[in-house]
Amino acid sequence: MSRAVLVGPWRVALRIARRSALRHRGRSALILLMLLIPAYAGTVLTASWSNLSGTSAQETTFTLGSADLIIDAASLPEIEAALPSGSVTTGLTQARTVVRTPDGLRTSQYEAADPNNALHHGRYVLRAGRAPDGPSEVAVTRAMADELGVRAGSRITAGMPQRDLTVVGVIDWSRSLRASGLLVPRDFPLSAARSKLMVQLPNDDEWLPPRTDVGSATMSVLSRTDMAPTAGERQMEAATAVLVVSFAGAQLVLLVGAAFLVGAARQRRELAVVAAAGATRRQVRLVVLAGGLLLGALAAAAGVILGLSTFAAAGPLIERIADHPLIDVSMPAWQLVGVVGVTVAIAVLATLLPARAIRQRFVRGALGGQRDQSRLDAAGAVAAVGLIGVGTLALVVSGTPQGRSMVLAAGGIALLLGVVACTPALVQATGRLAGELPMPARLAVRHAVRHRLRTSAAMGAVIAAVAGSVALALAGAARGEAAPTRVEARPGQVLMPVEAAEVLGPVGLNRMTAALPTRAAVTLRTATNLHANIAYQNLPGSPTDPSAMVGAEQRDIAVGTADIVQVVTGRGATDAERVALEHGDAVAFNDTLVATGNVVLSAVGQAPTSVPAVVATRGEYFTKLPGLLISPETAQRLGVDAQPRLIVVDTTRTPTQAELAEANEVLLRAQLTAAKPAPSPLIIETAAATGQSSRQVTTMFYVLAAVSALVTIVASTVAVGLAAVELRPDMATMAAVGATPRIRRSITVTQALVIAGVGAVLGLIAGIGPAAAYVSYSTELRWHVPWTALLIIVLVPPALAMAVAVRLARGKLPLVRRAS
Repeated sequence: MSRAVLVGPWRVALRIARRSALRHRGRSALILLMLLIPAYAGTVLTASWSNLSGTSAQETTFTLGSADLIIDAASLPEIEAALPSGSVTTGLTQARTVVRTPDGLRTSQYEAADPNNALHHGRYVLRAGRAPDGPSEVAVTRAMADELGVRAGSRITAGMPQRDLTVVGVIDWSRSLRASGLLVPRDFPLSAARSKLMVQLPNDDEWLPPRTDVGSATMSVLSRTDMAPTAGERQMEAATAVLVVSFAGAQLVLLVGAAFLVGAARQRRELAVVAAAGATRRQVRLVVLAGGLLLGALAAAAGVILGLSTFAAAGPLIERIADHPLIDVSMPAWQLVGVVGVTVAIAVLATLLPARAIRQRFVRGALGGQRDQSRLDAAGAVAAVGLIGVGTLALVVSGTPQGRSMVLAAGGIALLLGVVACTPALVQATGRLAGELPMPARLAVRHAVRHRLRTSAAMGAVIAAVAGSVALALAGAARGEAAPTRVEARPGQVLMPVEAAEVLGPVGLNRMTAALPTRAAVTLRTATNLHANIAYQNLPGSPTDPSAMVGAEQRDIAVGTADIVQVVTGRGATDAERVALEHGDAVAFNDTLVATGNVVLSAVGQAPTSVPAVVATRGEYFTKLPGLLISPETAQRLGVDAQPRLIVVDTTRTPTQAELAEANEVLLRAQLTAAKPAPSPLIIETAAATGQSSRQVTTMFYVLAAVSALVTIVASTVAVGLAAVELRPDMATMAAVGATPRIRRSITVTQALVIAGVGAVLGLIAGIGPAAAYVSYSTELRWHVPWTALLIIVLVPPALAMAVAVRLARGKLPLVRRAS
């Protein structure tokens, strides 16, 4: 076959497609916009993903740099001697210190390291100035610079003991750009904290810590292996990637296919002229395919250029959103080529249905006034039921931790396509209701039924876009399995280490408590050689249930008087509790310790002892407060050794941040003037709840959510806009016979409501299934419905679509020759 035979028809088709696109600029612009949005979004996402947190290796680099290990041990020389030959090491200190600010003293994180060392590559980002060199120089993070109002050349006072430092640079920590801290040279730390050792092993060797009394007992090792995702996490990442990519691809084909289907219907007269001039059916179809190829190539090129420009211009914003720096920025060339190829392929694939719809009878209908009646409604309904059934079955089968991600993705696509395939039958069914509707709505519904293939295409675009947003919202709202909440102490109470009280002394302690809304400051003395046994039969549920085991943590035994009752329960001791202490019995604040009115105490080297106990409170557990109280006499009888463990500042209300800052300044001043400063500054805080779900929504989820919302809005408005353009000939005819602008607007708005409203509801149905299967696929997620987000997703697109329809209806109607 000659080259002319292969290239000639395509060259003619492309020329016709180009002229048609220029002739119908509005329609072409809408289709270009529909194609440009995914190409633009894909470029921004690809560039961001490749340069930020796209791989676990990058996350590891932000923490480890180019090192393989960070070792924290009491005897680093011994550990360093046990490393493989050829290992490269450098020191690192990570601790807290005291900084003098215009508002007083405060604590801050700091690191003592050499950022120019090759092992730190990727851990720091120099923003201004240079790295510190010498005992009187310091670099600050941008967050710290903003808080203190300093810049290169400014002077600050920090350290334990305090020393004057000159700010020589602004250096961010890659692991978190929001972190506020200081960076000083490796040999000049700001406190007496223990140093760590960063190690780069030779030739990717593995190393095991030495089993020595000095090494293993007091050593912790952070390695790349520890930071690597688990098999379950990798499986979830793969499932997420497959589901997102496949679902997004199916959406884009439907979105762009809808645009081309409506556009091809508008082209049918000129296509009929091409056929009348002697073009074969294949050549007519090539014109439609050429339109997709041309517009797809233009949209892909424009989308990639705009996406790269956005990425370059919005680099600082992307860094702030991701909380990570853009290090060694590179453009993923092959991924961008893939974006271009996928966009063009989607555009061509989206024209296959319109191209196949071009039949000889279609051409005769365009020239002779015959109407295009679809005969595929019944077949489409049967196919829709089959696809919905297959998709649902696949989602049920794959929606377990033992399922397969590919089956999950295929099930989601089949369900989406099934819902879309049923739209022609649904549109036809709505025609039976037209007779009961007011005149504008009746005309809009009948027009939609008469052109149900184009109406279904526009509705399919809305379904695809809304389904993606719904699935993303539900998957993002799925919460990690929440760990039981552990509350340290009663709300508003301030916990102080005994070491802090020793530094303050009696006078300093009075000054510090005077800055707080203090009711009383009580020293808790707890037993060191005695503990209370858990009465497992009292636990609310299985003894292995994490929620039930929260109470099991409150097992300390306090030795003291009835004033401890006020600290733990928030009320004064009752007569029964006072009598119990006087008679040598115990007062229990943790009901899981008491069985049949007694608590079993186990002393070191002695048999368990049963002591009568009065339960002071039930179902209220505080992990830092004692679970049991005995009198000093009882402790002496049982041979209990008690030591001060904690000082509880019982407050009348929750202290404000200003009150806490004033109290902490008293404590920090005392530490700075102490004869032997602590390795790390001690501060006080109000009691906090810990153990909440640690699952965090990733930055990429927010980016995907924003892109999904944008695509939903654009797809809905463009689909309705194309359908409204198709309605304009009928509107011109109605205007010619006396229809008022208000009636024409009502018809247009009703058509928009039918397309976007029904499409949004069906999209909601199509998006629930994949999200439910995805949540069931994970062992760490549990179902949670974001009602507000779902209402916005379902209601906003129809509202915007109707607004667009009203805007289009206000335009001047052209005098057109009816094509049918």
